[in-house]
Amino acid sequence: MLRCRMFRARALALALLAVAPIAAASSSPSRAGSYSTGLAAAEKASSGSDVALLRPAPEGRVHVGGGKFTMGASPAEMQAAFALCRAEPLGQASVQRVDPQTRTIFLQPLCDPHRFVAEGAAHEVTLSPFSIDRTEVRVRDYMRCVSAGRCAAPGFTVGDARFADPDFPVVLVSWDDARDYCSFAHGRLPTEAEWELAARGIQQRVFPWGSVYNGHLCNHGSLGVDHTDASDGYARLAPVGSFRDGQTPLGLLDMAGNAAEWVADEVDPDVSETFPPPYPAGPQVDPVSRGGARRVVRGGSYAEGAYEQRTTARRMEFRTTRADFIGFRCAASD
Repeated sequence: MLRCRMFRARALALALLAVAPIAAASSSPSRAGSYSTGLAAAEKASSGSDVALLRPAPEGRVHVGGGKFTMGASPAEMQAAFALCRAEPLGQASVQRVDPQTRTIFLQPLCDPHRFVAEGAAHEVTLSPFSIDRTEVRVRDYMRCVSAGRCAAPGFTVGDARFADPDFPVVLVSWDDARDYCSFAHGRLPTEAEWELAARGIQQRVFPWGSVYNGHLCNHGSLGVDHTDASDGYARLAPVGSFRDGQTPLGLLDMAGNAAEWVADEVDPDVSETFPPPYPAGPQVDPVSRGGARRVVRGGSYAEGAYEQRTTARRMEFRTTRADFIGFRCAASD
């Protein structure tokens, strides 16, 4: 069954790749001239245009009523995502890879079609009601768990301006770290299906705010020589809740951009695969995959382009991974 599923996935990937030829590119993303670019004028301090007064992010969890929705992307949505990726500065470039079995060298496109095949197939999911954090877990919240002896310290030093700001989303935490914090906070990691319903809604939004990409509505990056992109006002992490206009209709913030997020699901892909296997076919009720060697990550980050900010985008990492662009938020069953 797994071999058949992976064969179909590779066939669809080849179909996506055939949309346009691969060519090299080398342009870098543009950088903003001001740290506060894109912020409302009323939020800028009178003391200078490069200083911004940011309101504190809302607290608490948001109730999601559950019900039926379509999870995953259709072939047409995958093709649109592939085109969005190829529009990035290095979207038509390739890198050399070595086949682990044959040891032969081959060219792999940076816009690998397999990353989009991993979002299929679109299928009906029924979820029970649940609640999910309005924001990503902040450094200040996580450090309370560390002080209580319930969480391991994150992988950055105190005072590191890149990561240690109390209002930044906590990153450089493993999947186990995230799970431990959520238990401390009387919750759990959201399932992949819960996360997608919260971000996508029953309306099947392409992005948390709607169906049209807007680079000023999330803290995004770029598929370029330099992955950071300050055109949204921040080259790296931003305080949680800085992009109020990019929130979902339920008021969930940073479901795209800032930090990508660990979710509960475990996957066990073919050893040669870089992205999660496609979803099982057919309707599902309260799905959560268990027993795999890797963990699913949802939501784009400050280091990724528009194609990763979509509500169906997904990837996987080993549970021990501590990346400077992966954080999390918690959920709870109602």
